[in-house]
Amino acid sequence: MDIIAVIEKIITWKKTSLVRKFLLMTLIISIQLLIAFLIYDLGGTKNSYVYLELSVIIVGGFVFGPLGGAFLGATGGGFLGPFMPADTATMLMQDRSSWLFRLFYYICTGYVSGIVIRYLLNIIDRLSSITLYNSVTQLPNKKYFENRSIKYDPEDRVAVIKFEEYPKMIENFGIDYATDFIKKISVILVEVFNKADKKNNRQNVFHLEDDKFAVVFSGSEIKDCFKNTYKRIYNSIKRKEMEYFPSSFIGISRCSESNMQIFQNAETARRSAKKNLKFYEEYSPELSKKSNKNFDLSLEIPRAINNREFFLCYHPKINLSSGEVEGVEALIRWNHPEKGLIPPDAFIPYIEKTAMISKVTKWVLKTSLSEIKNMQSENININISVNIPLKILENSKIIRYIDNYKKNQLPLHKLELEILERDNVENFRKTSSAMKILKEIGVDFSLDDYGTGYSTLSYMQNLPFDKIKIDRMFTRDIETNKKNRELIGSTIDIVHTLGMEVVAEGVETKEALEILKNMSCDYAQGYYFTKPIKYDDFIKWYRGYCTTKKPA
Repeated sequence: MDIIAVIEKIITWKKTSLVRKFLLMTLIISIQLLIAFLIYDLGGTKNSYVYLELSVIIVGGFVFGPLGGAFLGATGGGFLGPFMPADTATMLMQDRSSWLFRLFYYICTGYVSGIVIRYLLNIIDRLSSITLYNSVTQLPNKKYFENRSIKYDPEDRVAVIKFEEYPKMIENFGIDYATDFIKKISVILVEVFNKADKKNNRQNVFHLEDDKFAVVFSGSEIKDCFKNTYKRIYNSIKRKEMEYFPSSFIGISRCSESNMQIFQNAETARRSAKKNLKFYEEYSPELSKKSNKNFDLSLEIPRAINNREFFLCYHPKINLSSGEVEGVEALIRWNHPEKGLIPPDAFIPYIEKTAMISKVTKWVLKTSLSEIKNMQSENININISVNIPLKILENSKIIRYIDNYKKNQLPLHKLELEILERDNVENFRKTSSAMKILKEIGVDFSLDDYGTGYSTLSYMQNLPFDKIKIDRMFTRDIETNKKNRELIGSTIDIVHTLGMEVVAEGVETKEALEILKNMSCDYAQGYYFTKPIKYDDFIKWYRGYCTTKKPA
């Protein structure tokens, strides 16, 4: 039996019913009476067997507390009192002072033992409450979950649920609102998962962290369980018990290993669900292999930068009015010494979530500006765009870092920073201020992957962009998809009205290019011109392109 189970049984005894306590008290008194008969049969109170009665009184004090211990001391002392001979062979009776002293000693011993155990129980209760239960919801916490021996059924699963915007909820609504929200969520989870599993009489809901819960449930009821959960949450919002419901993702693991490993597996699945925008995802060994592979790669990034394993490829943007190469987009690539060429999707999304993204971004900026300067010496006068995460841009250090390039005479007026629309802007005023400072030193901005996020109008209205890049998902079938053509046409009109220019990504055919030109699109980028290519190959392509002027 594990220590948590022992603690639970001890604490549970404090709350047991009076009937059970009465029955147990009756049993102990019966044992005392049997011991008294045994002492009489063995010769009376002159023998050391009287200590058997004392041991029962001490146990009784531990079980029933001070008053119960004192009562058992009185009954035990009474059974060995004035009617019990000191020597049954001669029927010599006890001195009155002897049995009175024993009675008093038994009562005091029972009372003191009860005080001691009550004190220890209170300490255990407080310590378990602090270390094993969440102070807000009073649900078992992560330490409880990892150390509890739970008997799982073959169909059992553990799901980890995290409410993603909890810190933002605290920032916007205050800690009291966030705490109340978590309490209501915990009540709903208990109603769905604990009360539905009364037969096993076990804890099924755990409050792991401020914004994270775990639940144990039957694997055959995945959809029903969580559908019921979210239905109750939405009903609470409808009844105005809650005003806000942050997004959440769920990771699910089979209960076939240790509790700690089950939790880690569920966490891996939850992160995968978040990355792939799934409601929930079940763990499989392939997820761990992929996660470990990406993690191992991230550890090699500092070495890769020092050993010059990273390099840039350039993807040209064509001015559709003049046919000239307006600029290039710098795209990072990694040539690993053992694994060969590593796709960007295998390392960029992972390092974007770590502090390493700052170092990689600085490397891309410095390298791209240096190579654009080299291109100028080759009589190639074009702009260069670099993808940059918003969380880097919101850091004032990056502004000073870019500004310092002036000292190295790098062409900042040729630099354009591309920001992904799906990046989350927490403070438009702060972000806009940072962008305006950089624009004053010559840097332009474009909104990348337009149409794939959720805040298009907010970005266009609140941030000072110069260009909007329409994602390739809209342009790749523009020749046959009338709806996409209409969307692109409307977007171009809106963007031009706002005083910005439009870049169409993913142009692969001459027909698509002509359609975009007729829509007055400003720039195009895609495999119709060339795939992303290295510096030397780009120089050759550029010279060849300038000779033919393909789209003119």
